[in-house]
Amino acid sequence: MIAEKPSKEFSQKPKDKKTKVVVSDFHIGKGRFLKDGTPNILEDFHFDVKFVEFLEYYSSGDYAEADVELIINGDFLNLLQTDYLGAHSYMITEKMTAYMVRAIITGHPEVFDALQAFATKSNHSIAYVIGNHDQALLFRSARRILIDCIGPDLRFYDSHYDFAGIRIEHGHMYESINRCDLKNYLIEDPSYPEPILNLPWASYFVAAYLPRLKKERPFVDKVKPFTSYMRWVLIHDSIFAIRGGIYMAMSFLRLALLQDRHPMLDFRLTWSRLKSITFYSSLLRAAWSVMRRNPQLHTVIFGHTHVLKYKQWSGGKEYFNIGSWNEFTSLDVGDFGLQYFLTYALIEQTAPDRKPQIRLKEWKGRWETTVDATNMPLGPRTTF
Repeated sequence: MIAEKPSKEFSQKPKDKKTKVVVSDFHIGKGRFLKDGTPNILEDFHFDVKFVEFLEYYSSGDYAEADVELIINGDFLNLLQTDYLGAHSYMITEKMTAYMVRAIITGHPEVFDALQAFATKSNHSIAYVIGNHDQALLFRSARRILIDCIGPDLRFYDSHYDFAGIRIEHGHMYESINRCDLKNYLIEDPSYPEPILNLPWASYFVAAYLPRLKKERPFVDKVKPFTSYMRWVLIHDSIFAIRGGIYMAMSFLRLALLQDRHPMLDFRLTWSRLKSITFYSSLLRAAWSVMRRNPQLHTVIFGHTHVLKYKQWSGGKEYFNIGSWNEFTSLDVGDFGLQYFLTYALIEQTAPDRKPQIRLKEWKGRWETTVDATNMPLGPRTTF
């Protein structure tokens, strides 16, 4: 269940307890404003202050000397939608990734200063599990930039992080359109000066085409349920629907023919990929399958779907999805409007031989009388 804020039950801890907090899907871009001062409508993360407060909370008071680990469960950086010298491309190289990581750090200085302060605290550490939007962090130089920024003890996990019967994994590897080939994540092509990242099919679309749609409707990928939005846009935003439909059809056609242009990149539009396209899936079957294949696991924690989820099976098996720290627009009658839930998983282990306690939490932070809504995704701002 989601609590208003961390309760005293969990904040007053003996020093021998170990605490882990798991966050996911921040999709941090180049910052809220561009160099010329105009709002960056491609920025998805607007909660720098809240996250700084979050890290300060788990670094002070009862947590000042405690054993606390922050686990970033993928898609923390939005490297798929960060431009390189003003252009968006699916041909991502190590040089481009280094540029994008530095641009993100520059755009969110408070976030990375807070991460550095957290990592330098006694008994505090940070683990980073790679997701599909930050797959480019498989490049070693990109990791080095983050390590230099945050601290030398920052650890990276390419696929998953297991401990005490718990698996932390982003979740994209269980969808064929988002699955990364970790054994062959680089492609060397004689026609290119550098190796390029071997992106999955969906990442190609997100990197090459979605930014153009978001420049006209910044909220287009953050509406739930998406099927309701599709019906709504056909009636109330017909011109955009028609132009967007034509644009999407041409994009898919280009995907279907792309293999002939770049034989090293498998972006063909196949039936197996089309039928696996889902919006905000739960990944319940994937979580159960992971635990069935790994009997030592009793808990799986995913992100990726942006949908908060909890499921318990017999034998004490549990599944958590920790949602996202991004705003979304709900079209459901019961909770219509712009919303956000700064959710995370709190894991507490009192002894090595005891099963850790896991709770889904919502971070509220300090009370604020106003918030800056300048670049919140409230409606169209430009056209393509």
